[in-house]
Amino acid sequence: MVYNVHERVIAGSVEEVWAKLADVGRIYPASSGTFELPEGLFEGAPVRHDRARYRVAVVEPGRKLWFDLGKTISGGHGFELFPVEGGTLVRHHLKGRLSGVFALLWPLIIRRHHDKALEGLLDNLEREVAHADAG
Repeated sequence: MVYNVHERVIAGSVEEVWAKLADVGRIYPASSGTFELPEGLFEGAPVRHDRARYRVAVVEPGRKLWFDLGKTISGGHGFELFPVEGGTLVRHHLKGRLSGVFALLWPLIIRRHHDKALEGLLDNLEREVAHADAG
C-alpha cells in the first residue's frame, strides 16, 4: 500500500486555481516528462502520462480532479482544492495498492521522480495563478 501526499497553499481563489489546474498538461513540468489530455478534461477522458495510459475518473470543478490508474495503483491519484485563509490549499494524493513492475520500482526510482514532478507542478501552478493576478 502506498500513500503519497503533496500540498501547497496557493495565493488565489479556488476558481482561479482550478482554472489553471484544469490545464494540468500545460503546467506539468516538461523536465519530468509528459502529461496529456488529448481529448480534453472530462470524466472518462484518456490520459497519456509518459508511457502510462489511464483515464480521468472525477472532475468536480473547483473541488476535485481524480485519475483512475487501473491495476497499476488501485486507488488512483489526483487533486483536491480547499479554500483556506490566504488562498487555496491544493492537495495531491497518490494512494492504493501497487502492482506489477510498478510495485518493484516505486521505492527505488518512481517515488523520487513522482515527488520531483509534483513539486514542479505545484511551483508552476503557483506561478501561473500569481501571473494571472498580476496581469
